[in-house]
Amino acid sequence: MESLTVVVPFWNGHATIERLLESLPDALPVVVVDDQSDSPYRSKRENVTVIRPAAKGYFAGAVNAGLSACGGDALVVNQDAWLEGSAWLDLLAEEHEKHALIGHGVMAHPAWPKGYVQGTFMFLRRDAISKVGGLNARDYPLWGCTAEWQVRAARAGFRALPLPEIPGFHHQERKPGAFGDSITEALRREPGEKGRFIRTPPMISIIVPCFNYGKYLPDLVASLAGGPSSLGNMLGQTFAAWELVIVDDASTDKSAEMAAALADPWKGIRLVRRAKNGGTAAANNDGVRASFGRYITVLGADDMMEPYRLEALYQAAEAHPHSVVYDDVALFKAGERMQTWAMAEYDFEKLLQKNHMHAGILFPKKAWEETGGYPESMREGREDWAFNVALGVWGYCGVRVPKAGYLYRREKHNRTLRNSGPGWRERFTGQMKALFPGLYKGERPMACCGGGRAPARKMNGKGAASLPGAAGMLRIEYAGLNDGDMPWYGPVTGTRYVFGGVHKTGYIDPRDARTGNSKKPGLLDIWEHGRAQFREAPLPVQAVAMPAAAPAIAPEAELEAPEAPVEVVVETELTPLPRSTPRRRKKSGD
Repeated sequence: MESLTVVVPFWNGHATIERLLESLPDALPVVVVDDQSDSPYRSKRENVTVIRPAAKGYFAGAVNAGLSACGGDALVVNQDAWLEGSAWLDLLAEEHEKHALIGHGVMAHPAWPKGYVQGTFMFLRRDAISKVGGLNARDYPLWGCTAEWQVRAARAGFRALPLPEIPGFHHQERKPGAFGDSITEALRREPGEKGRFIRTPPMISIIVPCFNYGKYLPDLVASLAGGPSSLGNMLGQTFAAWELVIVDDASTDKSAEMAAALADPWKGIRLVRRAKNGGTAAANNDGVRASFGRYITVLGADDMMEPYRLEALYQAAEAHPHSVVYDDVALFKAGERMQTWAMAEYDFEKLLQKNHMHAGILFPKKAWEETGGYPESMREGREDWAFNVALGVWGYCGVRVPKAGYLYRREKHNRTLRNSGPGWRERFTGQMKALFPGLYKGERPMACCGGGRAPARKMNGKGAASLPGAAGMLRIEYAGLNDGDMPWYGPVTGTRYVFGGVHKTGYIDPRDARTGNSKKPGLLDIWEHGRAQFREAPLPVQAVAMPAAAPAIAPEAELEAPEAPVEVVVETELTPLPRSTPRRRKKSGD
């Protein structure tokens, strides 16, 4: 371990750092990265170098500064930890050739069943650092950055070794579930940043419904994680905080086995197997239920993505809360990219007559919960049309990213070849009118992208409609002091609402607003610590209607060509993302 340097991200840890430094071998070089402490840290120890970056970088930024300051392998150790004996060093010496990442693990996170190394004690090998890069300080400045780095390293071919215990390693005790002193203080000083500081990947869950399309899955995975494909070597997504959930819809060929061979918990790739074929909508719903991401997108089992796609969609989604995001589509076949289709701008009234958003929209998982999911009654197709309309009913309007990031395979196997034509059009329109009878009679729910004039209807996963609000939905704002999301239950309807954290505003059934009953108060009746927990919030100004993002699906879904196909340039760099609307639809992996 001659090339090992200890990196200590430091912020106001004067009370504990000397204990750590005293516990380290004198011959081991140490870099202390003072991340803009209130009082600069200085050390007289010969083996300690202190650097103080000009700007605050939080944990991820401080670690990156330390990695840049040392030329070899690095051991990141928390400022309030300490070590005893040499067993920990022996462990690193024994395992570092096999594992590029070794450390104290978080072993119980449901999205990462094998565990992930956290920053209290984290060894990083230099060749992995050189290939993968540093921690993602932009999206994960504090919590979760080590999990994001681990999954990047795994997709690049490196092995990780998270361990429940490190011999000789001690960390300052704290109550279960409590944060360390530095994180606690950071949250106290910047409470509005909790949603960015405390989160663990995945951020985006990619749902892939698959029925007898297993032969295309290697291409799909290559476009996400990198590797050879029918379109050449793919670089993989520049945004790595994703998971892939492949849903095999009771395939009758070897698709399930092929998907199982690609599944890898280290890389965030999982397989869900349905015992009975249920169609694209059912497969989508099962995939979303099994997911852990904040955002959801659907990708056709035979389709792919350009490497910049997830990052572009994610940036747009973060910039436009309570929206759905979609991009343009590039067609390909026989190993070659063809023309591109520019999606239309979002228009809810036009959406009712024809689906002008493709199936690969990116939307908050909360939106799927609120709308009731994809309608499983639409087994022959257009389930994404119904879902897009349901999103608009609940106020999730579209934002278009004018980049052709969705790669749609066009090789005469698509579902549109089987379910297009006047007869099918009439059939699907009839199904839509059965699902949304009020909309096609002119009603527009209060939160609707089409302009609210009537009660909101909720569509459940089976395709049924119910009336959550007898007088429409009421928009309210959380005014309490809790800085994390928590559930609130309507006293009349029993509906579960989530407010706090990043969900400051939302819609509730008006019957749950005020009850006049102190034992079962409405949300607007609740007071804590001398202040009302909620207040009515005016409807947001709909400056520009926003579109939904486009997923790819398998044989059960289809992508209709725009009325006037437009050639657009496929760009490889990210550009400012305008507020806009969705357009075309896509096929489904079922």
